[in-house]
Amino acid sequence: MKILDFYLARSVLAGVIVALLIICVIDWLGDLFYQAGRMKSGDKFSDVLLLTLLDIPHKLFEFLPSSMLIGTLFSLGQFASSSELVAVCASGYSRFRVAIISCISGLLITIVLSVVVELYVPISDKISLAIQQDEQENILLASDESYWVRDHDQFIRVGRAISQDLLNDVAIYSFDQNGEIASISEAGSAIRKQGSWRLNDYRSSQFSENKVATENAEIYPAPKLFLSSFLQSVSSDPFKMSVQRLYEYIFYLEDNHLDAREYQVALFKRIAVPFVGLAMLLLALPLVFRPRQLGGAGQRLLIGIVIALLVHLVVESIANGAVVYQLSPLLVAFLPVTIILVCSIFTFRFTR
Repeated sequence: MKILDFYLARSVLAGVIVALLIICVIDWLGDLFYQAGRMKSGDKFSDVLLLTLLDIPHKLFEFLPSSMLIGTLFSLGQFASSSELVAVCASGYSRFRVAIISCISGLLITIVLSVVVELYVPISDKISLAIQQDEQENILLASDESYWVRDHDQFIRVGRAISQDLLNDVAIYSFDQNGEIASISEAGSAIRKQGSWRLNDYRSSQFSENKVATENAEIYPAPKLFLSSFLQSVSSDPFKMSVQRLYEYIFYLEDNHLDAREYQVALFKRIAVPFVGLAMLLLALPLVFRPRQLGGAGQRLLIGIVIALLVHLVVESIANGAVVYQLSPLLVAFLPVTIILVCSIFTFRFTR
Protein backbone atom coordinates (compact mmCIF):
# COMPACT_ATOMS: atom_id res chain seq x y z
CA MET A 1 0.00 0.00 0.00
CA LYS A 2 2.80 2.42 0.82
CA ILE A 3 4.37 1.90 -2.61
CA LEU A 4 1.02 2.65 -4.25
CA ASP A 5 0.55 5.72 -2.04
CA PHE A 6 3.94 7.01 -3.13
CA TYR A 7 3.14 6.28 -6.76
CA LEU A 8 -0.14 8.23 -6.66
CA ALA A 9 1.41 11.11 -4.71
CA ARG A 10 4.34 11.36 -7.14
CA SER A 11 1.97 11.40 -10.12
CA VAL A 12 -0.17 14.18 -8.63
CA LEU A 13 2.96 16.20 -7.73
CA ALA A 14 4.36 15.81 -11.24
CA GLY A 15 1.04 16.79 -12.86
CA VAL A 16 0.60 19.91 -10.73
CA ILE A 17 4.21 21.03 -11.25
CA VAL A 18 4.01 20.55 -15.03
CA ALA A 19 0.70 22.45 -15.22
CA LEU A 20 2.09 25.23 -13.02
CA LEU A 21 5.19 25.65 -15.18
CA ILE A 22 3.24 25.64 -18.45
CA ILE A 23 0.73 28.24 -17.24
CA CYS A 24 3.46 30.49 -15.85
CA VAL A 25 5.59 30.27 -19.00
CA ILE A 26 2.61 31.27 -21.15
CA ASP A 27 1.80 34.18 -18.84
CA TRP A 28 5.48 35.21 -18.68
CA LEU A 29 5.75 35.31 -22.49
CA GLY A 30 2.66 37.52 -22.68
CA ASP A 31 4.04 39.83 -20.00
CA LEU A 32 7.43 39.97 -21.74
CA PHE A 33 5.89 40.97 -25.09
CA TYR A 34 3.74 43.58 -23.34
CA GLN A 35 6.69 45.12 -21.47
CA ALA A 36 8.87 45.01 -24.59
CA GLY A 37 6.20 46.97 -26.45
CA ARG A 38 6.33 49.67 -23.77
CA MET A 39 10.11 50.10 -23.93
CA LYS A 40 11.40 53.66 -24.34
CA SER A 41 14.60 54.85 -25.94
CA GLY A 42 17.53 53.98 -23.71
CA ASP A 43 15.82 51.00 -22.08
CA LYS A 44 17.68 47.71 -22.21
CA PHE A 45 15.85 44.56 -23.28
CA SER A 46 18.03 42.55 -20.88
CA ASP A 47 16.67 44.61 -17.96
CA VAL A 48 13.08 44.10 -19.12
CA LEU A 49 13.74 40.38 -19.49
CA LEU A 50 15.21 40.08 -16.01
CA LEU A 51 12.43 42.12 -14.40
CA THR A 52 9.78 39.84 -15.92
CA LEU A 53 11.73 36.78 -14.80
CA LEU A 54 11.81 38.15 -11.26
CA ASP A 55 8.01 38.19 -11.27
CA ILE A 56 7.71 34.44 -11.98
CA PRO A 57 7.62 33.27 -8.32
CA HIS A 58 4.67 35.61 -7.70
CA LYS A 59 2.96 34.12 -10.76
CA LEU A 60 3.63 30.58 -9.50
CA PHE A 61 1.77 31.39 -6.30
CA GLU A 62 -1.02 33.22 -8.14
CA PHE A 63 -1.70 30.34 -10.55
CA LEU A 64 -1.34 27.60 -7.94
CA PRO A 65 -5.11 26.93 -7.56
CA SER A 66 -5.66 26.60 -11.32
CA SER A 67 -2.62 24.33 -11.60
CA MET A 68 -3.96 22.14 -8.79
CA LEU A 69 -7.12 21.47 -10.76
CA ILE A 70 -5.51 21.02 -14.19
CA GLY A 71 -2.51 19.04 -12.91
CA THR A 72 -4.66 16.61 -10.91
CA LEU A 73 -6.97 16.11 -13.86
CA PHE A 74 -3.99 15.46 -16.13
CA SER A 75 -2.22 12.96 -13.86
CA LEU A 76 -5.18 11.04 -12.44
CA GLY A 77 -7.05 11.37 -15.73
CA GLN A 78 -4.29 9.38 -17.41
CA PHE A 79 -4.78 6.68 -14.76
CA ALA A 80 -8.51 6.63 -15.43
CA SER A 81 -8.05 6.41 -19.21
CA SER A 82 -5.62 3.49 -18.95
CA SER A 83 -7.82 1.73 -16.35
CA GLU A 84 -5.04 2.00 -13.74
CA LEU A 85 -7.41 3.86 -11.44
CA VAL A 86 -9.90 0.99 -11.70
CA ALA A 87 -7.12 -1.43 -10.75
CA VAL A 88 -6.12 0.77 -7.82
CA CYS A 89 -9.69 0.84 -6.49
CA ALA A 90 -10.05 -2.90 -7.06
CA SER A 91 -6.96 -3.50 -4.90
CA GLY A 92 -8.75 -2.05 -1.90
CA TYR A 93 -8.26 1.66 -2.37
CA SER A 94 -11.29 3.84 -1.71
CA ARG A 95 -12.01 7.11 -3.47
CA PHE A 96 -11.57 8.81 -0.11
CA ARG A 97 -8.01 7.50 0.23
CA VAL A 98 -7.14 8.72 -3.28
CA ALA A 99 -8.50 12.12 -2.28
CA ILE A 100 -6.41 12.17 0.93
CA ILE A 101 -3.20 11.26 -0.92
CA SER A 102 -3.92 13.92 -3.56
CA CYS A 103 -4.54 16.57 -0.88
CA ILE A 104 -1.31 15.68 0.93
CA SER A 105 0.61 16.11 -2.35
CA GLY A 106 -1.10 19.44 -2.99
CA LEU A 107 -0.45 20.58 0.58
CA LEU A 108 3.25 19.78 0.19
CA ILE A 109 3.53 21.94 -2.94
CA THR A 110 1.57 24.74 -1.26
CA ILE A 111 3.79 24.83 1.84
CA VAL A 112 7.03 24.79 -0.16
CA LEU A 113 5.84 27.48 -2.59
CA SER A 114 4.47 29.69 0.22
CA VAL A 115 7.78 29.61 2.09
CA VAL A 116 9.77 30.25 -1.09
CA VAL A 117 7.64 33.26 -2.08
CA GLU A 118 7.75 34.72 1.44
CA LEU A 119 11.55 34.50 1.54
CA TYR A 120 11.91 35.60 -2.07
CA VAL A 121 10.09 38.96 -1.84
CA PRO A 122 12.91 40.93 -0.10
CA ILE A 123 15.48 39.43 -2.49
CA SER A 124 13.47 40.29 -5.61
CA ASP A 125 12.98 43.87 -4.39
CA LYS A 126 16.73 44.27 -3.94
CA ILE A 127 17.49 42.81 -7.39
CA SER A 128 14.85 45.01 -9.05
CA LEU A 129 16.40 48.09 -7.46
CA ALA A 130 19.87 46.95 -8.55
CA ILE A 131 18.67 46.68 -12.16
CA GLN A 132 17.40 50.25 -12.04
CA GLN A 133 20.54 51.53 -10.30
CA ASP A 134 22.16 52.64 -13.59
CA GLU A 135 19.42 55.23 -14.03
CA GLN A 136 19.20 56.02 -10.33
CA GLU A 137 22.81 56.65 -9.37
CA ASN A 138 21.80 58.30 -6.09
CA ILE A 139 20.49 54.99 -4.73
CA LEU A 140 22.99 52.55 -3.24
CA LEU A 141 22.41 49.05 -1.93
CA ALA A 142 23.52 47.55 1.35
CA SER A 143 24.20 43.88 2.01
CA ASP A 144 21.05 43.39 4.10
CA GLU A 145 17.52 44.80 3.69
CA SER A 146 18.73 48.39 4.01
CA TYR A 147 19.17 51.09 1.37
CA TRP A 148 21.45 54.10 1.09
CA VAL A 149 20.03 57.17 -0.63
CA ARG A 150 22.18 60.16 -1.57
CA ASP A 151 20.52 63.56 -1.81
CA HIS A 152 23.04 66.37 -2.43
CA ASP A 153 25.07 66.70 0.81
CA GLN A 154 23.05 64.09 2.70
CA PHE A 155 23.27 60.31 2.92
CA ILE A 156 20.09 58.64 4.15
CA ARG A 157 20.09 55.06 5.36
CA VAL A 158 16.75 53.22 5.30
CA GLY A 159 16.88 50.11 7.46
CA ARG A 160 13.71 48.59 6.03
CA ALA A 161 11.23 49.84 3.46
CA ILE A 162 7.74 48.59 4.28
CA SER A 163 6.06 50.64 1.54
CA GLN A 164 6.34 53.99 -0.20
CA ASP A 165 4.77 55.65 2.86
CA LEU A 166 6.38 53.72 5.72
CA LEU A 167 10.13 53.29 6.31
CA ASN A 168 11.75 51.88 9.44
CA ASP A 169 15.12 52.56 11.08
CA VAL A 170 16.11 55.78 9.29
CA ALA A 171 19.46 57.55 9.74
CA ILE A 172 20.47 60.84 8.04
CA TYR A 173 24.13 61.86 7.70
CA SER A 174 24.78 65.48 6.62
CA PHE A 175 28.14 66.83 5.46
CA ASP A 176 29.46 70.36 5.14
CA GLN A 177 31.26 71.90 2.16
CA ASN A 178 34.60 70.48 3.35
CA GLY A 179 33.23 66.96 3.33
CA GLU A 180 33.20 66.69 7.12
CA ILE A 181 30.29 65.29 9.07
CA ALA A 182 27.90 68.07 10.13
CA SER A 183 25.06 66.17 11.76
CA ILE A 184 23.68 62.71 12.41
CA SER A 185 19.95 62.23 12.77
CA GLU A 186 18.14 58.99 13.57
CA ALA A 187 14.49 57.98 13.70
CA GLY A 188 12.65 54.79 14.50
CA SER A 189 10.37 55.26 11.51
CA ALA A 190 9.51 57.71 8.74
CA ILE A 191 5.85 58.10 7.78
CA ARG A 192 4.46 60.04 4.83
CA LYS A 193 1.00 61.49 5.37
CA GLN A 194 -0.74 63.97 3.07
CA GLY A 195 2.43 64.46 1.05
CA SER A 196 4.69 65.33 4.01
CA TRP A 197 7.08 63.17 5.98
CA ARG A 198 7.37 62.94 9.73
CA LEU A 199 10.09 61.21 11.73
CA ASN A 200 9.08 59.31 14.87
CA ASP A 201 11.42 58.88 17.87
CA TYR A 202 13.73 61.50 16.40
CA ARG A 203 17.27 62.03 17.73
CA SER A 204 19.79 64.45 16.22
CA SER A 205 23.38 65.49 16.93
CA GLN A 206 24.79 68.69 15.39
CA PHE A 207 28.62 68.86 15.26
CA SER A 208 30.66 72.07 15.39
CA GLU A 209 34.27 72.90 16.25
CA ASN A 210 33.59 73.51 19.92
CA LYS A 211 30.51 71.54 20.86
CA VAL A 212 27.89 68.95 19.97
CA ALA A 213 24.22 70.01 20.12
CA THR A 214 21.61 67.31 20.56
CA GLU A 215 17.88 67.38 19.88
CA ASN A 216 15.17 64.83 20.70
CA ALA A 217 11.54 64.78 19.60
CA GLU A 218 8.76 62.23 19.46
CA ILE A 219 7.63 63.59 16.08
CA TYR A 220 9.83 65.69 13.79
CA PRO A 221 8.52 67.10 10.49
CA ALA A 222 10.64 66.54 7.36
CA PRO A 223 8.71 67.82 4.31
CA LYS A 224 11.30 66.80 1.68
CA LEU A 225 13.08 63.72 2.92
CA PHE A 226 13.42 61.18 0.13
CA LEU A 227 14.09 61.16 -3.59
CA SER A 228 11.12 60.27 -5.77
CA SER A 229 13.31 57.79 -7.66
CA PHE A 230 13.87 55.82 -4.45
CA LEU A 231 10.19 55.79 -3.55
CA GLN A 232 9.27 54.57 -7.03
CA SER A 233 11.69 51.69 -6.57
CA VAL A 234 9.98 50.46 -3.40
CA SER A 235 7.37 47.84 -4.29
CA SER A 236 3.86 49.24 -3.82
CA ASP A 237 1.79 46.41 -5.29
CA PRO A 238 0.07 44.92 -2.22
CA PHE A 239 -0.36 41.53 -3.91
CA LYS A 240 3.43 41.25 -4.28
CA MET A 241 4.32 42.21 -0.73
CA SER A 242 5.28 39.61 1.85
CA VAL A 243 2.78 38.67 4.55
CA GLN A 244 4.95 40.32 7.21
CA ARG A 245 5.17 43.60 5.28
CA LEU A 246 1.42 43.54 4.63
CA TYR A 247 0.70 43.04 8.32
CA GLU A 248 3.05 45.86 9.34
CA TYR A 249 1.61 48.26 6.77
CA ILE A 250 -2.00 47.43 7.72
CA PHE A 251 -1.14 48.13 11.35
CA TYR A 252 0.37 51.47 10.32
CA LEU A 253 -2.69 52.45 8.24
CA GLU A 254 -5.15 51.51 10.96
CA ASP A 255 -3.05 53.29 13.60
CA ASN A 256 -3.23 56.46 11.49
CA HIS A 257 -6.97 56.05 10.77
CA LEU A 258 -6.39 55.44 7.05
CA ASP A 259 -8.18 53.05 4.71
CA ALA A 260 -6.37 49.69 4.84
CA ARG A 261 -9.00 47.66 2.95
CA GLU A 262 -6.88 47.13 -0.18
CA TYR A 263 -4.00 45.71 1.87
CA GLN A 264 -6.36 43.66 4.05
CA VAL A 265 -7.81 42.09 0.91
CA ALA A 266 -4.27 41.32 -0.31
CA LEU A 267 -3.33 39.77 3.06
CA PHE A 268 -6.40 37.55 3.31
CA LYS A 269 -6.08 36.60 -0.35
CA ARG A 270 -2.50 35.45 0.24
CA ILE A 271 -3.67 33.38 3.21
CA ALA A 272 -6.62 31.94 1.26
CA VAL A 273 -4.66 30.87 -1.85
CA PRO A 274 -3.54 27.51 -0.35
CA PHE A 275 -7.11 26.73 0.68
CA VAL A 276 -8.42 27.65 -2.77
CA GLY A 277 -5.79 25.34 -4.27
CA LEU A 278 -6.81 22.37 -2.13
CA ALA A 279 -10.48 23.03 -2.88
CA MET A 280 -9.71 23.09 -6.61
CA LEU A 281 -7.79 19.82 -6.25
CA LEU A 282 -10.83 18.21 -4.65
CA LEU A 283 -13.00 19.60 -7.45
CA ALA A 284 -10.88 17.65 -9.95
CA LEU A 285 -11.61 14.27 -8.34
CA PRO A 286 -15.30 13.99 -9.37
CA LEU A 287 -14.21 14.64 -12.98
CA VAL A 288 -11.58 11.90 -12.68
CA PHE A 289 -14.00 9.32 -11.28
CA ARG A 290 -16.79 10.07 -13.75
CA PRO A 291 -17.74 7.15 -16.07
CA ARG A 292 -15.63 6.84 -19.20
CA GLN A 293 -18.79 6.84 -21.29
CA LEU A 294 -19.26 10.53 -20.40
CA GLY A 295 -15.96 11.55 -21.98
CA GLY A 296 -12.27 10.75 -22.13
CA ALA A 297 -9.18 12.41 -20.72
CA GLY A 298 -9.21 15.20 -23.32
CA GLN A 299 -12.75 16.23 -22.49
CA ARG A 300 -12.02 16.11 -18.75
CA LEU A 301 -8.95 18.28 -19.24
CA LEU A 302 -10.90 20.79 -21.34
CA ILE A 303 -13.61 21.05 -18.68
CA GLY A 304 -10.92 21.53 -16.04
CA ILE A 305 -9.25 24.35 -17.99
CA VAL A 306 -12.59 26.13 -18.44
CA ILE A 307 -13.40 25.78 -14.71
CA ALA A 308 -9.91 27.00 -13.74
CA LEU A 309 -10.24 30.08 -15.96
CA LEU A 310 -13.69 30.90 -14.61
CA VAL A 311 -12.60 30.51 -10.98
CA HIS A 312 -9.48 32.63 -11.56
CA LEU A 313 -11.51 35.41 -13.20
CA VAL A 314 -14.19 35.34 -10.49
CA VAL A 315 -11.64 35.40 -7.62
CA GLU A 316 -9.69 38.28 -9.20
CA SER A 317 -12.89 40.22 -9.94
CA ILE A 318 -14.16 39.83 -6.39
CA ALA A 319 -10.78 40.89 -4.95
CA ASN A 320 -10.60 43.96 -7.20
CA GLY A 321 -14.21 44.92 -6.48
CA ALA A 322 -13.84 44.53 -2.72
CA VAL A 323 -12.22 47.94 -2.31
CA VAL A 324 -14.74 49.69 -4.55
CA TYR A 325 -17.84 48.17 -2.96
CA GLN A 326 -16.47 48.15 0.61
CA LEU A 327 -16.81 44.38 1.02
CA SER A 328 -15.41 42.45 3.96
CA PRO A 329 -11.82 41.32 3.12
CA LEU A 330 -12.30 38.07 5.04
CA LEU A 331 -15.52 37.32 3.16
CA VAL A 332 -13.95 38.18 -0.20
CA ALA A 333 -10.98 35.87 0.43
CA PHE A 334 -12.77 32.82 1.80
CA LEU A 335 -16.16 32.89 0.08
CA PRO A 336 -14.76 31.31 -3.13
CA VAL A 337 -13.07 28.62 -1.01
CA THR A 338 -16.34 27.76 0.69
CA ILE A 339 -18.31 27.61 -2.57
CA ILE A 340 -15.69 25.46 -4.35
CA LEU A 341 -15.36 23.14 -1.34
CA VAL A 342 -19.13 22.62 -1.07
CA CYS A 343 -19.38 21.88 -4.80
CA SER A 344 -16.43 19.48 -4.57
CA ILE A 345 -17.83 17.52 -1.63
CA PHE A 346 -21.34 17.41 -3.13
CA THR A 347 -20.21 16.14 -6.54
CA PHE A 348 -17.60 13.77 -5.08
CA ARG A 349 -20.15 12.20 -2.79
CA PHE A 350 -22.45 11.21 -5.66
CA THR A 351 -19.65 10.01 -7.94
CA ARG A 352 -19.32 6.27 -8.54
